[in-house]
Amino acid sequence: MKYYKESIFPTDVFIFDNILEVEYIDSMRNDVILSSKQNSRENWQSESNIHTFPKYKALSKKIVECSKVVFNDKKYEYDTFEITDMWSNILRSGEFHRPHTHSNNILSGVYYVESDEVANIRFYDPRPQANVLTPKIKEFDKTNSSLWYFPSKTNRLILFPSWLQHYVPINDSDKLRISIAFNIMFRGLVGDPKELQSANF
Repeated sequence: MKYYKESIFPTDVFIFDNILEVEYIDSMRNDVILSSKQNSRENWQSESNIHTFPKYKALSKKIVECSKVVFNDKKYEYDTFEITDMWSNILRSGEFHRPHTHSNNILSGVYYVESDEVANIRFYDPRPQANVLTPKIKEFDKTNSSLWYFPSKTNRLILFPSWLQHYVPINDSDKLRISIAFNIMFRGLVGDPKELQSANF
């Protein structure tokens, strides 16, 4: 008996390593730490327009470049796109980010300025029907799990659909985890007017 396997309705997560040169990483790290000293609240986050700041120009350029890779891979038709929000995050020891999505955007992502490979970002299976029946699993992999993670290593960029729910577990180390999150949205006509499901953004 012969058989073959097809995967349907996949959710793609794109991972890019070695995004920037060390001097850019150091510059951003210093800027994030300096900015965070103005407010020492837990789960510190910056304002959401840092993509307009000179220190983040190199990263913004790489984000646009990597987003084009994603859109080309998905074979999307679009007029243009832009970074709508970009902000820095610091997770100190004992802190975490709760499960969430990024509304009103097509693509979201995170870049790791400082992290270790023990740290990770976790994604939930977006299919509500997938957990109607949950047999015991002998060995977990991406095809049989309702939760999957990717290591949050320094100089890594991860892109994913904005609707994909994700979270960051507790920082169990005594080191800072510094990341920069961002959103991407199309501009212009999205969709096909002939299908009666289009909009201009």
